[in-house]
Amino acid sequence: MNAAPTPVVVPSGIDLVTPDLGTAREFYTDLFGWTYDADGSTAHADGVPAAGLRAGAGPARWWTRFTTDDARAARAAATRAGARVEGDEVHDPLGGAFRLDAGDTVVAPGPGRPAWYEYMTSAPADADRFLADALALHATVPPGAPDDSYALLVAGGRPVAGRLALPPPLAGVLPTGWMVYVAVADPDEVAGRAGSRGGRVVVPPNDVPTGRVAALADPAGAVFTVIRPAAA
Repeated sequence: MNAAPTPVVVPSGIDLVTPDLGTAREFYTDLFGWTYDADGSTAHADGVPAAGLRAGAGPARWWTRFTTDDARAARAAATRAGARVEGDEVHDPLGGAFRLDAGDTVVAPGPGRPAWYEYMTSAPADADRFLADALALHATVPPGAPDDSYALLVAGGRPVAGRLALPPPLAGVLPTGWMVYVAVADPDEVAGRAGSRGGRVVVPPNDVPTGRVAALADPAGAVFTVIRPAAA
């Protein structure tokens, strides 16, 4: 009997897990102007929910969340594709991890909020197979691209994320798995402030086809990217 088709799965937001919530809140307030709800578990940018935050042992990390109408079927598809599923956490066979649940509200893009999600890997063919089998995200090389080092991940007929084959210089400094991009007006200025507030610049500001970006780490080591999206 054939397995049921994987339901449509799309990125819906981000969560920070860190051993030091107080320091994290101060750092991201300075970078993005975030405010927090009464218990500090949700960050807001201009009054709009931007991210979840919670305390957790071990290395700090940003998690990308995915939502679907049928989380049970989507988790089953991820398991068949070789992932280890623990509750809403999915640990993929290439070394990445993400959260998968049903009925999440997708975070609205805007300044200080997630603007894009990208799977970073040194094994793009393996990643494309896993993402298609586990999440029904199908890699499509943009028209005019010189090669397949970058692909758009399409769900429900539209691009919802990207996949980047890490070149050797970046493979040693950026983690495998989902990278979140947070929209800012000036990546250079934000990178400078991050370095002076206990964070560090992982990849200096540079121009890419989708805009100007910089990869940063917060004081506990959680890596993320800021982006000024290219004009449409």
